[in-house]
Amino acid sequence: MVRRRLLALFADILDYPGPGLARAVGACEALAASASAEAASLLGAFRTFVEQTPLARLEEVYTATFDLDAACHPYVGYHLFGETYKRSVFLVGLRERYRAIGYLDGAELPDHVAVLLRFLALTEDAAQAEEVVQEALLPALERMTAGADAGPEEAGHEPKPAHYRPVLRALYLVLGGEAARAAAV
Repeated sequence: MVRRRLLALFADILDYPGPGLARAVGACEALAASASAEAASLLGAFRTFVEQTPLARLEEVYTATFDLDAACHPYVGYHLFGETYKRSVFLVGLRERYRAIGYLDGAELPDHVAVLLRFLALTEDAAQAEEVVQEALLPALERMTAGADAGPEEAGHEPKPAHYRPVLRALYLVLGGEAARAAAV
């Protein structure tokens, strides 16, 4: 039950920013502490950033991170398959899984990380959830968090915002990304 609540909170954090974001990050930080001290630390830094940043600026950072930086697009299938037929098959498969439990989120594509996390928080099929985490979510998160630090300022350009990438890294850690990678070696 704690894992499902944690996934729902990560979904709220990784969705477009709204007024309750700081509260969601704080709750997520508290729950994540039992799974990973590093994840809780990353979420704590993000909470501080959210508390000190106006909503309009949070929206800009979200858009710059997820819409303008191809390395961090919030679509799991994009990271796994690119814009190919395989991604289309993946999307159809996700929709079928969502329909099977009565979960419908028409606002976004089914492979959006927040949509996928909400599904994982709702499903009672632990084997199916673990399959989605291991085969789709963790590999995508690994790609999304590669080079998670903001790059140096280029002449005349603002540095890339990295505020959401640590949240993705925290999610990766909470889902057992480090343990899964170590077991595969």
